[in-house]
Parts: sequence; structure tokens; C-alpha cells
Amino acid sequence: MVYTEEVAENVYLIDDNLYSVPGWGSVYLLKEDKTALIDSGPTTSMEAVIGGVRKLGLGLNDIDHIIITHIHLDHAGGAGTLAEEMPRAQVLVHHKGARHMVSPERLLKGVVEAQGQDMMVKCGKVVPIDQERVKSIYGDDVLELSPRQVLKFIDAPGHAPHELCIHESRNNGLFTGDALGVCVGPGDGILLPVTAPPNFDLEQFISTIERLMDLDASCLYFAHFCRREKAQENMQLCISKLEDWNTVIAETLEKEGLDTAAKKISALEIADLEPLKKDSSYQRLYKYMVDTRTPVSISGTGFVKYYREKHGIR
Repeated sequence: MVYTEEVAENVYLIDDNLYSVPGWGSVYLLKEDKTALIDSGPTTSMEAVIGGVRKLGLGLNDIDHIIITHIHLDHAGGAGTLAEEMPRAQVLVHHKGARHMVSPERLLKGVVEAQGQDMMVKCGKVVPIDQERVKSIYGDDVLELSPRQVLKFIDAPGHAPHELCIHESRNNGLFTGDALGVCVGPGDGILLPVTAPPNFDLEQFISTIERLMDLDASCLYFAHFCRREKAQENMQLCISKLEDWNTVIAETLEKEGLDTAAKKISALEIADLEPLKKDSSYQRLYKYMVDTRTPVSISGTGFVKYYREKHGIR
């Protein structure tokens, strides 16, 4: 059974059962005069995504737009397959990532180098999209779905140079992709920045968050996972954790080296996730996040890679 939920007026969450882990991946459906999906999930999530669209009363011909927050495969890997199933849909993606949706070979090579061949198995086949169906998006572009629902796109580098956040006017909500990391678990959730290789940039990450804070959004729609309140508090928390991790690296560097610093960051993340381990509803998610090579679990590696390049350390 596909889980769906109306998380704001005319905004619906579809749990895409990412990597067969409930509560880990969100695809959002916006139902207005025109309809839009925010992210596609990987190809291995297509059954859940299509099932969610149908459960919410729409056919595949009813989708007008597939909007990609960034081209990492857990967000965009299934876009080509969805486009084949949704013949009216135009695929909107950051201008720096658009060519990879048409010709994904270089993208896939980078995935294997950064996360291993197992990631390709988990994500499934990536289908190229015809050039004429891909629209390049720039910061400050807008898309009107109805008079009350206008989407504004925000260039949001830091986690990835091809990241978009999307502000929706009806509920004053913000789709964050991975620009604010992940926020998982019950209640207010557990927020962790995602600083995985190869493109993490600390200064850009923090600058993006500060610009997002200026929007004064009422809520955040995390790709991992669900709607969260306390938008300003969560954004400030993300900045604070990034600064704390940077301090860990700086203090560990001279005495213990960067590899030890990466392990310390991973240990901090595992400690933050401990409440999930104690909640029977989230133990599967906890095990996945701690025991497998997830973007969260390799955040320490990405931060160290950034630090080495930034400071010229080998």
C-alpha cells in the first residue's frame, strides 16, 4: 500500500519507498489548475510514485510538470521513466543539470566513483529524456500552476551546484531538496546536513541557507522526509551543525589527521540518530542510515574532501 498524505493545502506527499525503506524519500504532488510532481525518485521507486499519483485521483496523462530539485539519482533517477509514462509532462531541472537528464552517462560515472556500483543497483536504470521535453531553470524563474499557486525557483548550491529550492505561494512553503540536509523521524524530526562528495561546499551551503531564511517560509518540505514546521529554527540549526563539524575538522587536523575527523563527524551523526534506534517504527530507517553507504553516512568524507581542497591539504 502506497502511503500518501495531504501535508498542506493542495500539496500531497507520496512516500516513494526509497530503497525499500519507508519514511526516507518524499515525492510531492501539487494539484492545481496544472499539476506538478516535485522530484521523481529513482527508477526503483516508480511503482510507488505512480501508485501514489493514482491513489490521489489522477491519471498519468494529468501530470503537466516533473520538477527536479537536483540530479542525484534518489531525486531524479526515475525522471526518464516517469516522462515515458506521463507523455504530457515537461521536465524542469536546474540549467547546470539539464544536459545530464538528456545524456546521463557522465552523471552515472560520477555516481559509481562516489558511491559504488551498488548505488546503481539500488537506483535502477536511468532513461535519457528527449531534449525537447527538458526545460532549463534558473534562479528567480517562476511557474504558475494556478492564480494562488505560483512556484518560484531559487538557485541553491552547497550540497550540489545543480540544486533548486522551490517556494510555493499558496501555503508559503519551501521545497528544500537536499539544500538543508535531511530531517527524519517523528515530531520535529532529526536534522542532519548532507555534505557528501563530490560537490559539497561549506560557504555556498551556508550562503544558500541564509538566502532561504530571507524568504520567511512557514514550513519546509524535505525530500528526506515530509513537511516540517519551525522553518527558521531548522535552517539555523543546519548552519550551526555545519559550523560545528567544521570546528571538529579544524581541531582534529593537526593531532589526528583528516581521516579521523571524518570518523568523528560520522560518530556525531550516529549519536544524533540514536532516538530512531529506540523507536520500533523507525528502526529500519535507523539501520539503513547507519549501516549502509548513504549520503548521510559519507558526509564526513565529503566534508574532509572539501576541507582538503579548500586548504590545499593532501
